[in-house]
Amino acid sequence: MLVHQSNAEWREAVKKGDEFVLKHRVYKSDKDDSTVLFDFLKFHYPMHYMYDFLHGLRILTESGMKDDPRLSDAVRVLIAKRLPDGKWPLEGVYRGWRHAHAMHGLETVSRPEERDLVTEGWGTERAIQLEEAGKPSKWITLQALLVLKRMGLLSLTTP
Repeated sequence: MLVHQSNAEWREAVKKGDEFVLKHRVYKSDKDDSTVLFDFLKFHYPMHYMYDFLHGLRILTESGMKDDPRLSDAVRVLIAKRLPDGKWPLEGVYRGWRHAHAMHGLETVSRPEERDLVTEGWGTERAIQLEEAGKPSKWITLQALLVLKRMGLLSLTTP
């Protein structure tokens, strides 16, 4: 049975999710000023199942958030990571591996644990990777510029 939710219920769910991310100031502990996980401060693409602060900013700005002071630290980190040429780097890729053999009659993909973060290069032929880690990224740059545009900060950060 398909359950239909009203627009008000969806808006309430978004509001609760936004508040959770804001409570953590996008990447910090809600108990102190520490970073929850240092990998939250690295840009990743594609996201797979992991989180980073740019993704948090993207979620918040897509739902209309832009003036909350709890965004300030994450926005400062975003601006500080911009390269001199105006782009942002791909800092890490969580690789999904395609098994060399079929499982259950199909090619399968599994996700490695966090320790398999690639921070430089292309990895292996089995890595699902669209750009080279450690280099400027069109995907990260696009997301960063969209966040800054939604926040009305794009003109302030143009190199």
